Amino acid sequence: MTSAGVDLLCLAPHTDDAEIGLGATLRLLADRGRRVWVVDLTRGELGSNGTPDERWAEAARASALLGLAGRLQLELPDGFISPDDPVQVAATVAVIRLLRPRWLVTAPAPVRHPDHLATPRLVARAAFLSHLAAYRPGRPAGRAWRDAWPDGDPARPWRCEAVLEVCPPGQPPGLLFDVSATWEAKLAALACYGSQFDAATGRRPTLINDRAFLDEVDRWALRWGFLAGVTRAEALRTTAAPVLDDLPRERWA
Repeated sequence: MTSAGVDLLCLAPHTDDAEIGLGATLRLLADRGRRVWVVDLTRGELGSNGTPDERWAEAARASALLGLAGRLQLELPDGFISPDDPVQVAATVAVIRLLRPRWLVTAPAPVRHPDHLATPRLVARAAFLSHLAAYRPGRPAGRAWRDAWPDGDPARPWRCEAVLEVCPPGQPPGLLFDVSATWEAKLAALACYGSQFDAATGRRPTLINDRAFLDEVDRWALRWGFLAGVTRAEALRTTAAPVLDDLPRERWA
């Protein structure tokens, strides 16, 4: 296998999910010079508000604010993400192989929405299959922000260093990112999604365009931050453990 093409790839079911679950961390890593990509698995065609094209335009503005190196949107069926669908698995394996990430992260936390619950299981299966040479999917359909569709061969195996997911509220985190300095950038990115968070006249009321939703997102960042001894943090979890050859520079919370 060749060297990684991307430092971190965030796979999310819908546009705005990466920003909700991990937006401040994405900007933090981008500011460190890391190549950070997001892949939205669906077009969000079942969303209560906003058309897929409107939401994609919002995602483009948010991607620029977060300093992403690139963003893709696949065409998996909104509301029906499934780790048992070979077509969906093949598309997910293909983008992993095209981007060759060191770290693979799913967002937002796997709670409530069936697509949010299914995405970590889909990605775990795809991450495993992505390093099997005999598994050879084709290039998936979709669109790319800035037309930056990655080059490469989706049939070429790739093994990620780590597969993680945004930690659900109340669960023990595996690691915490201090995002105190990039929290405002996350809020600015979320503000790009007016179709989702702005309860303007004519919008259908939803869980996420109630102001209490963003207040809750902030409360959890403050709770994770309290645990880490910083102002705000975002939390990830994984079933794996890091393999070290020295004491790490970072401190432990």
